[in-house]
Amino acid sequence: MVLRIPLRRSTSLTPDHQPVVEVPTPTPLKMDVNVVVLGGDSVGKSESLYTHTLAAEGKEFLFHIWDFPCSQLRADDGSSEDKRIQWADGFVLVYSICDRASFTSLQPKVQCIKAAREGAGQDKVPIAIVGNKRDLHHRRAVSSEEGRLLALSLDCEFYEVSAAEAYHGALMVFHGLAERVCEAKLALKKGTGIRSIVKSVSAVFARKRTDSM
Repeated sequence: MVLRIPLRRSTSLTPDHQPVVEVPTPTPLKMDVNVVVLGGDSVGKSESLYTHTLAAEGKEFLFHIWDFPCSQLRADDGSSEDKRIQWADGFVLVYSICDRASFTSLQPKVQCIKAAREGAGQDKVPIAIVGNKRDLHHRRAVSSEEGRLLALSLDCEFYEVSAAEAYHGALMVFHGLAERVCEAKLALKKGTGIRSIVKSVSAVFARKRTDSM
């Protein structure tokens, strides 16, 4: 709210005596985002649950990040995996550019996530495919083009980073994910609003048909 200072009609203002009006700085919109990070044991990950705050696009994102190695995923039962998938607003799937097996395992993971989320009639779920250990180019087993084409075929974002070498690479991934989550939540909100309107209109016509009988 802008602070307004009432002035008497007889008040004389000079350049040296101007009323000061303080305009408060707008408070950034805050959004909680749940993210599951999945990757093989060889891609430089370990299981952990932590939070991270990121400011972007005039919003403040509080990421709740569940970093989960795939060896633990295989040990879990199906219900635990499904709960984790439903909990997340977005996913980061990590592979090592030095380990082709970690790359080839990505497609079934993405398909599993999409089947659980988009197959249930929900909107597109944001997924980022991330090639890690980019600095170890002399040991590269998966080309950048292969990673990019896989992400394109699965309708995912694609990045290559080195978490051990540069913090800004991981920051870039989560910045892009924040944008996709915003778009997905906005689309879901609009879709819910439209479905509510259609339902209300249908109910009105149903009542009219009943009254005319």
